[in-house]
Amino acid sequence: MHVLLILLLLGRCFLMGISKAQSDKASSGHIVFVILSQPNKYHARLAEQRNEDLLKQAKDNNMHPPVIHMTAHDWPEVMGSWTVFPLLSRLSNIHKHNSSWILFCEDITSVDLEKLVALLEKYNSSKPYFIGHGLMDNEPTIIHHFDTVERNSPFLYPAFNTGFVISTSLLKKIAVRWRKAPHHDFSIDAKHELAKFIWNEGKGYRLKSLPEFCLLKTTKDCVTWISASSCNRSSLSVTDVFFAVKTCEKFHDDRVQVVRDTWAKGVVHMKFFSNKNDPAIPTYDLGVPNTPHGHCAKTMAILSYLFNDGLTSNYKWIVIADDDTLLSVSRLLQLLRCYDHTEPVAVGERYGYNVASGDGYDYITGGGGMVFSLPAVKKIVNSPVCDCPTDDAPDDMILGQCLQFLNIPVTHTSQFHQARPSDYSVEYLSFLPPVSFHKHWMIDPRAVYYQWLHDENQHSKSHDEL
Repeated sequence: MHVLLILLLLGRCFLMGISKAQSDKASSGHIVFVILSQPNKYHARLAEQRNEDLLKQAKDNNMHPPVIHMTAHDWPEVMGSWTVFPLLSRLSNIHKHNSSWILFCEDITSVDLEKLVALLEKYNSSKPYFIGHGLMDNEPTIIHHFDTVERNSPFLYPAFNTGFVISTSLLKKIAVRWRKAPHHDFSIDAKHELAKFIWNEGKGYRLKSLPEFCLLKTTKDCVTWISASSCNRSSLSVTDVFFAVKTCEKFHDDRVQVVRDTWAKGVVHMKFFSNKNDPAIPTYDLGVPNTPHGHCAKTMAILSYLFNDGLTSNYKWIVIADDDTLLSVSRLLQLLRCYDHTEPVAVGERYGYNVASGDGYDYITGGGGMVFSLPAVKKIVNSPVCDCPTDDAPDDMILGQCLQFLNIPVTHTSQFHQARPSDYSVEYLSFLPPVSFHKHWMIDPRAVYYQWLHDENQHSKSHDEL
């Protein structure tokens, strides 16, 4: 009798072990998808397409429908969800018992659900895993605070566009640590900052880079890849866009000449705003003294001048650029055709102040170029809140606070760049044609323009000054 009881107990334990092993394996129902979406209606539509595609794949393959979160739709109140940090505790609490993996992706990330499930079955989700497509810096860079580049063991961070996976066991660990950790003020490059936090100065976990997380779908083994974003292209020509360039007297002979020699050749309506009238260029003096940094008063004066003088009524978009910003005008036009210029829209490279803690505000970093639809300009100019505390306050950050007050979301694009090409991973620049770069420091700006931004047909029209 005792022998029979022991055998029954052993059999039950064996079956429970099998059940536990099976539960650790991936299935579509054990994967939670988090689409880092944006509230702009074009991007909301892209995110919904990703959502529908995942559900259709699950249905076609007789899989359990996965749980899918679209951050802008499901958690619009969560500031800084694009950095992932404000989502850690939320996801850990919601899915600590009903999931094995969390896949974070963007609205241009395509997923082969069946292949993803098969890939994750190779890994035990009860262990801490951080998996994706690894990017690396070739040299210390300003956007990563000049962190040391380890040549023998390079620090890898995930390409958000391809998606990355965190096991729920690791999610729990980093969520607990995040609640106790001091939070940094600025969010600049979310993918690097997240990987650095998870790595925890060598005490945490490195990204496991797998080739199945693809930048482009070049092989049948890809489980994720970046899809070309599609939109109902609106009618837009270069004559619909006004370009305002901020400069000052000391840069008339060098930076201004670079602009004129490069991207200005593809522009029709442009004006250089300076602290001195120079008819040879020409430049226009708004009566705002030059400041060594910040330039808030100058930027607000430009917007007010354009709007109050009625000039904006002739245009759909206003672009504000620094005199050391390099642009691809043709690619900018292609991008803007996806957006509705009749609504308040602000487009550029998104940075954040205090957003990783779920507070603060987003802003368009000015060096890469700031783009505003006419309704957005109207709201900014007419708002008493959108004022500069000092002439040299940071214009991009003040505008960020202003946009948040006006309930105009910052629409982010990875095609704008606050820094130079050398400050980014070469792979990162390879899959989305860049629209802008910034800074002339230790580079030949004309060479950079012709290598990275020049399109043969974009200089067919010359600009005329107003």
